[in-house]
Amino acid sequence: MVETPAPPRPGIVRAGLLSMAGLVALGLTRLLHGAMVSRATDQRTYGLVGTLIAITTIGSLLLPAGVASAASKFIPFEQGRGDAAAARGVHRLLVRIGWAGAVPISLGAAFGAAAVFDLGWVDTFQVAALCCAFSAYSVQKSVLYGFGLVPAYTRLELACSGLALAATVLVVLAGWTVYLLPLAAGYTLFTLGAWWRVRPLTKGPKERFTATREITIFVALACIGTLCSQGFLQGTQLLANHFASRQEVAYFAAAVTLIAPAYFLPRALGIVLFPSMARAHGAGDMADVRRQADISTRGLLVVLAPLFAVALLIAPEILTVFGGSEYADGAPVLRLMLAATYLAVVAVPSVNALSSGAHVRVPVLSAVAGLIAGLAVVAALGGPLGATGVGLGYLCGTAVTAGGPVVTAWRLHRMSWLAPVGLAAGFVTLILVAASVADPWLSTGARLASAAFALIIGVLLLRGQIRTLRDASVGGRLKVAGGSPTRWGRRV
Repeated sequence: MVETPAPPRPGIVRAGLLSMAGLVALGLTRLLHGAMVSRATDQRTYGLVGTLIAITTIGSLLLPAGVASAASKFIPFEQGRGDAAAARGVHRLLVRIGWAGAVPISLGAAFGAAAVFDLGWVDTFQVAALCCAFSAYSVQKSVLYGFGLVPAYTRLELACSGLALAATVLVVLAGWTVYLLPLAAGYTLFTLGAWWRVRPLTKGPKERFTATREITIFVALACIGTLCSQGFLQGTQLLANHFASRQEVAYFAAAVTLIAPAYFLPRALGIVLFPSMARAHGAGDMADVRRQADISTRGLLVVLAPLFAVALLIAPEILTVFGGSEYADGAPVLRLMLAATYLAVVAVPSVNALSSGAHVRVPVLSAVAGLIAGLAVVAALGGPLGATGVGLGYLCGTAVTAGGPVVTAWRLHRMSWLAPVGLAAGFVTLILVAASVADPWLSTGARLASAAFALIIGVLLLRGQIRTLRDASVGGRLKVAGGSPTRWGRRV
């Protein structure tokens, strides 16, 4: 059988821009879907819709998310070693595992949601369909990146996002209540398109992958880490159902939807960096891993700090535009979620640098510790503070989850991050405190003026760090021959 040659891979910058375009489409789909549903329903209904979406997302984290991470790592790793047959064998194994887990998990999520929220059969079907479709979408997206098909991902994401939005408009205008089905339809179409695009590359001899134990351990660790970090984010809506009022549950649903765009840049970097770093590990190029982690972290720290400062100051206006004036009181919740998101996104390159090599346990253990710390804070403050207590718990937990990988990568690769971390994180913290304290006395005009002033100050404060990006260190201290992904260098 004739093998189909692998397509040329775009460079990191072009791949990042293509990924950014796709993720903007993905995030805007969720954002506009949420805005349309929130304006077409009352807060109680929108809170339930947001909770059901959170349940489907958590369900997809139980196994498919780990399989997706493994596809992003092991497929390009084998390609980096020049073993195309092994890469195809890994693909076949992971896709089978993904489907074997997606169906029962989706059914469990649907029946569990039906039991807790007393759903009818139509809503139960919606939950199962969205969970299964999103699980398959997650795996197939990572397969596309594993094989270097970034342009194909972007085209599929743009097309399917447009169809999902069109379906949402139809549902809202028709007065139907199947609010989850448009998203499920979009993810299903993406899955089918990705499967068709990858088919030519998976034809040919497939080497039986013997290191199944290695993949199994990685998938398990990735599932635990992802569930503890991203699952905690989605779980805030479930915790709000217990500790907060129905109105505050809607605030959390809105906040989780609104912070999605904040992940555009880091996720675009992450889904490009992870297979790129895995490929570099496979080739034994540790200097390239260090360079990518250094420049990406500096960029996220200094570029996002002024933008997050603006969002913190105008949180009430953002919520008003999203769902109407009745959502403006959720500004304290949104601010806490934004601060936590900033910590999470700047840690993305460090997580990728560690997880694509031998130190996957560091992000996982940090995520577990962050979940435990966050839940402890929620248990202590959720009762007296309600939604604010849940938000504080998520912020504290995220600080632990993000801090472990950043500190480890900082030490392991001897990064020079003291100045950018101190300036950027300190600036965001100052704005968070100032916005929270002064908010009751500020009018809309005053908040907008303060946001413009903060943007200017932030750019001026960090301009030196922006220039430093041009001179970021490119030296690495390890050079290990490509081999098993668990045998690179000293473990942490």
